[in-house]
Amino acid sequence: MKSLSVFLSFLLVMMPIYAYAETPSPDGRVTNLEKNGKAPYTGILLDPIAASKMLIDQKYLKLEVELSLRKQFHQDLSSKRLAFDLLKIEHDSLLKYHASSTKLKDQHITNLNQMLKDEIGSQYTHWWVIGGVALGIVLSIGVFYASVEVAR
Repeated sequence: MKSLSVFLSFLLVMMPIYAYAETPSPDGRVTNLEKNGKAPYTGILLDPIAASKMLIDQKYLKLEVELSLRKQFHQDLSSKRLAFDLLKIEHDSLLKYHASSTKLKDQHITNLNQMLKDEIGSQYTHWWVIGGVALGIVLSIGVFYASVEVAR
């Protein structure tokens, strides 16, 4: 009898623990409270799992937004750098093209000037002018002398 009473006492002590024990849901439990209900105010009642999940989600949401913004910033920065580098390459190639075409044109002008000097130099134009002036002076003196002699 003694053992039966000890056994029943043990069962009575263990029964309320077993009866009131709940397995918590992995997502936690959220309960709405209304005024004049079990609580004296309106609100939301969170169990510890739901509260911790909400706090962790809030913490990681901030981190997720920050990482998303960083990713977008770096993508924009990379695309802008690529566009800048392409423009710089195009600018440098245009500068090289301009320098080479200017050099080619200067060489062409130098060649044309040399050809013109060679062409002018081979005609001896200045000697022809001097000879023509001298011949004109001599002919004028000759005509003057001839007209003086005829008049005498």
